[in-house]
Amino acid sequence: MAFSLLAGLPPVYGLYTSFYTVLLYTFMGTSRHISVGTFAVTSLLTQTVVVRFVPESIPVLNETTGMAIGGGNETFVGGISEIEIRKVGVASALMFLMGIFQFVFGIFRFGFITNYLSAPLIQAFTTGAALQVVTSQTPSILGIKITSATAIPVFFRNWIEIFKQLPNTHIPTLIISIVCIIVLVAGREINLRFKDKMKIPIPTEVIVVIIAIIASTFGLFQENFNVSVVGPIPRGLPAPVLPDFSILGSIIGDAFAVAVVGFAISISLAKMYAQKYGYQIDSNQELIAYGVSNFVPSFFQSFPNAAALARCVIQENTGGNTQIVGLISVIIVLITILVLGPVFQPLPRAVLGCIIVVGLVGILQQLSLLKPTFKTSKIDCLVWVVTLLSVLLLGVDIGLLAGVVFSMLTIIFRTQRPRCEVLGNIAGTDVYRNCKGYASAQPHHGIVIFKFHSVLYYANRDYFREKLFTAIGFDPDILNHERKKEAERSAAQSSDSSCCFIMPVKKPLKSPNIDIELDCSRSSVTPNEQESNITAVHSVRPKLFHTLIIDCSSFSFIDLVGIKTLHSLCKSFSEVDVDMLLVNLSNHVKESLIAGSYFDLAGENSEFPTIHDAVLHA
Repeated sequence: MAFSLLAGLPPVYGLYTSFYTVLLYTFMGTSRHISVGTFAVTSLLTQTVVVRFVPESIPVLNETTGMAIGGGNETFVGGISEIEIRKVGVASALMFLMGIFQFVFGIFRFGFITNYLSAPLIQAFTTGAALQVVTSQTPSILGIKITSATAIPVFFRNWIEIFKQLPNTHIPTLIISIVCIIVLVAGREINLRFKDKMKIPIPTEVIVVIIAIIASTFGLFQENFNVSVVGPIPRGLPAPVLPDFSILGSIIGDAFAVAVVGFAISISLAKMYAQKYGYQIDSNQELIAYGVSNFVPSFFQSFPNAAALARCVIQENTGGNTQIVGLISVIIVLITILVLGPVFQPLPRAVLGCIIVVGLVGILQQLSLLKPTFKTSKIDCLVWVVTLLSVLLLGVDIGLLAGVVFSMLTIIFRTQRPRCEVLGNIAGTDVYRNCKGYASAQPHHGIVIFKFHSVLYYANRDYFREKLFTAIGFDPDILNHERKKEAERSAAQSSDSSCCFIMPVKKPLKSPNIDIELDCSRSSVTPNEQESNITAVHSVRPKLFHTLIIDCSSFSFIDLVGIKTLHSLCKSFSEVDVDMLLVNLSNHVKESLIAGSYFDLAGENSEFPTIHDAVLHA
């Protein structure tokens, strides 16, 4: 019921959602421990859509007068206002599309899409969504009314409205909220501290609800103190009703976001419990189960759902190891819908708001993960911060998209500018490690072993060449150009001074790592030798460096540009008498190089299974 209010709907629709979704998942899901139903994040996403299409507040019916409490000309049909019917229609339409998306994803085996939601991203997203939920529940806790903002940034605009209304805080509602929060927090701490000693956690929320109902009934909170209560809850299951299909085209993006978020959260919990208890789940079957659990209930006045961590923990702690527990909860919910609904009528809405906020404390504590994430990986920490700010500034749905896009950009950046290393041999072994990271790793005389920690493809081709030339200390194309210039100058001298004696001359080219010499020495030149001297007199030869070994163990694939890059490098190095050898090629990459005719130029002896084999060959 609390999450139904969070979704912008009357509490009874939370009961309908909890009944149909749990019943369907029990027979179709593959997880034994998760509990599906109403959930804070999906409820918040639903609220954003509902408020966008129907911004008006739902009036409460005074059963005595048949009019809305507080006045107004709202129309009621069977005790249900026209505004409420429109809001439920929007929520059901969102659920309808969400179910279709998830079902289609499962049929076409798109379960892998959640792989793009990293742990830091999910943590930041759920934390941002929790802050949005707290914001949405603060007015009911304080007993004030605000106009919910729809323009970006929604989060900060709503808090501005809340601060403006603080002088109008309803004191009786505030007192009820303070007492409830104290009891709920105390109960939570007791359950956490003594969870190993207690077989069943204390149902603090149930106790608070019972006490609040009794106090409100006998204290006449609504009549005496004007405290907002849940209001009439109709008995019985609703008749099937078509969702509002007229808005489907306008909410496709919202439905897709809710479908992905709901599945991501649910499958994360399912995998966590499957790993903990040693069984397997089928991601695609889970998608189908979630799809059916949203599609079918959309015709029975329900709203989007997902698995909720709090209910999963309770189910686990009470010894539930199968979905039979789900059937038991369905029976209890059914009894509530058919018989006990009116009992909840005097329950103050502030109590439900407090239950929601305190229930999110565990998610909000994820903010403490920011510091260890920063120490472990600054890029992941950046994803965390950007996703959190995106959710707060842009809203939950657009914020999630922004977080995913930014996370993907960091991956692209990492592959474009990865780490590069020059490897050396650890004496007495066939092990090769980074020369900078291992003092015992020493480079071989005349051999440079280069490792590129990424795939080689079009986006990082230039970076690969740049780092490779930095590692070896020169660019072979520049050396080839210098050789040609020296050859042309020598040819010109030979034509001007035939049969003249030329003193031996050596022009060294200095580079950071190696010494290269241009050997321009010849004892004499005669007219008969001019033509041969153009190519023979000038030779560029590495004085120390004779073999380049490229460790390709990080190449999970190589594209056409990457193949052409290696082809060009092999040709350039061969022209300066440097052998280029490839090692640790995967079968897929080797097949790509063969298809690209790389070995037609490099030769069969240019590839070795290990670095040590290549070193021995060199």
